[in-house]
Amino acid sequence: MFRKITGVFLVLSLFLTGCWDRQELNDQAIILGWGMDLTEKGGYLATANIVLPLATKSDGQQSAGQDGHPGFLTESAYGKDNRDAAQNMQRKLSRVLFSGHRRNIFIGEKLAEKSIFPILDEYGRSPMVRPRANIFVVKGGTAQEAMSHAYQLETNPAIAVQKIQEKSGAPISRSLLDFFITANGTGCGVVPALSILPPDLSTDKKNGHGSPPQTTLGLAGAAIFTPQLKLAGYLDNDEFWARLWITNRLAFRKFTTLVNRVDAEKSGEKEGTDALSGATAGENVSVNVDSFKSRVTPFFDEGLPRFEILLEGRGFIEENDSPLNLSKSANVKKVEARMNQYLEAKVKKIVAKVQKEFKCDVFGFGDTIHRRYPYRWKKLAADWEAIFPNIDLDIKVKLDLTGTGITGESLLPTRNGGEQ
Repeated sequence: MFRKITGVFLVLSLFLTGCWDRQELNDQAIILGWGMDLTEKGGYLATANIVLPLATKSDGQQSAGQDGHPGFLTESAYGKDNRDAAQNMQRKLSRVLFSGHRRNIFIGEKLAEKSIFPILDEYGRSPMVRPRANIFVVKGGTAQEAMSHAYQLETNPAIAVQKIQEKSGAPISRSLLDFFITANGTGCGVVPALSILPPDLSTDKKNGHGSPPQTTLGLAGAAIFTPQLKLAGYLDNDEFWARLWITNRLAFRKFTTLVNRVDAEKSGEKEGTDALSGATAGENVSVNVDSFKSRVTPFFDEGLPRFEILLEGRGFIEENDSPLNLSKSANVKKVEARMNQYLEAKVKKIVAKVQKEFKCDVFGFGDTIHRRYPYRWKKLAADWEAIFPNIDLDIKVKLDLTGTGITGESLLPTRNGGEQ
């Protein structure tokens, strides 16, 4: 019996084949970034950011290109959609396009304004697209411009923007997945935005060894999309963090505000004595908050929802330019109080902007009702786009500052107007 079974397996093995669709690594063009722009005729221009083989180390890490050249190749092609453009691009390449390692997807602003619905299907359907990839809107520019721009600190701009996002306290490697979730939830989508930034101060290069500031890529906040997947507008760098905090996705953030001056915003109002510090000169205090938490609680008044939102954070004081002596715990509490006032007003302003200008529930309030009160949500879902701009929100901020650095009292001489 053993010989018979062995003979059967030997015969069957003759009909087995190897990997008929195998592609050798040196026959593949590995894509790290993919971009789509809208052409003047209504078609699409696709751009691929491809790893150069000569710029890759033996351990798989990218290194700088030879002779000062970048470690990536940028190639573009026109097409009717993603796959058609990729096919047209393939005619220019000696290697087969491989998108399994694609980390970032870039969308030009004009395409975002028209609608990104026609190009998103491939990102959710193709098994070669990583659902935890990042998607970016290029504010005021095109995907091709952003992807063609060399970034000095990294060998590939597709890697650079992902690291910049991470260092800004935002979640990484999931913005595409988050976009699909939010777009299929309350209907609105949010993705990070980037822009091509000129140097803040231009200086002449004195010699061949100098390194003056240059045009670079930078985070530009977040892009908000309507239920029709059209660009509604942006939350800038000083605003996008509020959404992340409310949705429990903010990792860390630094905040700076005045702590010892009356906020005299009304015209003609003179500067007075601050109720918190007792000083008459306004200076800044910066805090580093590295722990965030939010609690969103819905209530109903006559069938309509309202929300109580508690935003909590824990951090420490990194810089004190005010006259306050932070070796006294009472003064630390004064900083907490002023920072809470500042952040509470800031968050309320940002939320009001989203409600009135964009009219999109990017904070997941509708999803909160859906999870806690599914039967109530069935009555509200169809009209949520009209209900959201008018819902009442009670927002409270509570920071807990647990440290003041290695010293409480400043090492500098006592300043006028402050406590000894």
